[in-house]
Amino acid sequence: MLKFAAAILGILVATSTASLAQAAVRTYFLPAVDGARIDACLTTQLTCGKPTADAFCVAQGFSEAILFLREPAISTRQLGTGTVCEGPHCVSFRQIKCLTPSKSDSLAQK
Repeated sequence: MLKFAAAILGILVATSTASLAQAAVRTYFLPAVDGARIDACLTTQLTCGKPTADAFCVAQGFSEAILFLREPAISTRQLGTGTVCEGPHCVSFRQIKCLTPSKSDSLAQK
């Protein structure tokens, strides 16, 4: 019984590892566009965080952001409008992790 459980566990780990290996993941530290740190807001205060991180990832050829960390910044530029923020009240990203699911993950969701 123990050997059977170990075999099943091994198959599950191998399958999940293969799926992760096919997925494209990239982490961007202090993400910037044209030399300017990107603002945490895409266009307005209503589109901050995930919408902006997703837009950055899509522009880099990925499908979405799966993780993002914010931090204060002295100068940022909004991706959606190009508006520049200057001063201690600006917020940018310390890190954005982008993902494009594997083809098998995409097919499983349909």
